[in-house]
Amino acid sequence: MGEAPGRLDVLGGVADYSGSLVLEMPIAATTRVTLTPEDGAGGDAALRLVSAQEGEARLSLEELRPVLQILDDTAAVRAWLDARQTPHWARYSFGCFLLFCRAASWWPQGGLRFSIESGVPTSMGVSSSAALEVATLRALENAAGYRFSGTTLARLAQHVENEIVGAPCGLMDQLASAHGVGGALLPILCRPDILDEPVTLPPGAIVVGWPSGVKHAVAASPYATARAAAFMGRKILEGALGRKLEHVTELAPSVLHNVDEETLPPILRGSEFLARYGGVDDALSSIEPNTLYPVRAGVAFPVEENFRAQLAVQLLRGAMPDRRAAVLQVVGELMFQAHQGYNRIGLGTAETDAMVETVRGLGAQRGFYGARVSGGGSGGTVVVLLDSAVLPELEELAQTIFFGSGPLPLIL
Repeated sequence: MGEAPGRLDVLGGVADYSGSLVLEMPIAATTRVTLTPEDGAGGDAALRLVSAQEGEARLSLEELRPVLQILDDTAAVRAWLDARQTPHWARYSFGCFLLFCRAASWWPQGGLRFSIESGVPTSMGVSSSAALEVATLRALENAAGYRFSGTTLARLAQHVENEIVGAPCGLMDQLASAHGVGGALLPILCRPDILDEPVTLPPGAIVVGWPSGVKHAVAASPYATARAAAFMGRKILEGALGRKLEHVTELAPSVLHNVDEETLPPILRGSEFLARYGGVDDALSSIEPNTLYPVRAGVAFPVEENFRAQLAVQLLRGAMPDRRAAVLQVVGELMFQAHQGYNRIGLGTAETDAMVETVRGLGAQRGFYGARVSGGGSGGTVVVLLDSAVLPELEELAQTIFFGSGPLPLIL
């Protein structure tokens, strides 16, 4: 059996693919994957996924084994899965199985049943996919008697999402699911996987997820556009500053703000960028000629978010009891700023804006310190920093302010 939690993204978010520091907190809800042998040998043996939420999916082990030889050919693997009408949800676990078998030089003796149970909300920006990937890989570790070291398991999970499923996510979700500590912020420097000691919040302060009811998807167009804009901006800055940047977050905000808009424009059409710069150094980004990209905001967000996350860590680590309220109010303001940054790169929605402004209106004096949209944005979940004593007030709000088919419970 393998188990892993979803996560709340307190600061960082889509700055992860730009090498930012991010602050993630695991949630109480988890995904559990249990592996049990099933009858079947030779051509009858199969992998069977049984999900309480999604149904069943099956692939023959005899057919699967040759796929190990083409795992580096992403298009071929996806075409193979397409030809067998493999449902989207099943590709996470099937992909984990294939990459695990190659990495561990292991293959099951017979058929396997993957029983999947999850309490992690889907399409709500709390990393249900990473929870499924990490839980699946942990179950496979237990079945094979094999252990990955360091951050290898998280990196393998990201590879599944990027290459098998086709979602261009960074590594922070898988790292948070695999290494997060309950009730604490996990600082991750996404270059690509440097973990720092967990950061505890001041006594009485908590972080809660408030679902909007607006479903989001990392593979959707706004996320892909924002990601491409960040790498386009990095390419422009390298030429303007005369230096190679492994990560745009190597720059301080003050350096970026000194670059004028003629050099780094607010908006740039894909065709113009391609004509001048040729392309970007990111295998997961594709520049569409007719698309308008927010290149200035695209690089400003990760540069500023990296600074905000660094500041939040220093404030929280050094918080004295008599400065508790002041520290929480500043960290909350950093969250509000991060939310505005999401809007500038096209990942905001009117619904999540309304939720964030509701928290702002309640104010720090009443124990509501800050809020921002979580993860990939474009809906999903709003993360709220508040005093535990006022949680019932937020729970009551969540019953009256929602934008889906019905109110959703808070994510703790």
